[in-house]
Amino acid sequence: PYHRGPNYFEVDIDISSNSVANTVVGMVKGVTKVLVVDLAFLLESQSEEELPEAILGTVRLQNVSLDNPLRVPALQT
Repeated sequence: PYHRGPNYFEVDIDISSNSVANTVVGMVKGVTKVLVVDLAFLLESQSEEELPEAILGTVRLQNVSLDNPLRVPALQT
């Protein structure tokens, strides 16, 4: 599902219902506190006219503890 506003576009991905994702999370849960993950989100070009591709943003996840996760409240629309 996604949400669109005047100045944002949000995509929610629930990996908890995916058995493969749950298996992967279970495997890395013990090492997330020492793991560094760099993510980049970009607009992929599908044709020459759309080049160059544009990076929307980046984020670094470091020293993440999955022991006691906080649930982010749902947006009220």
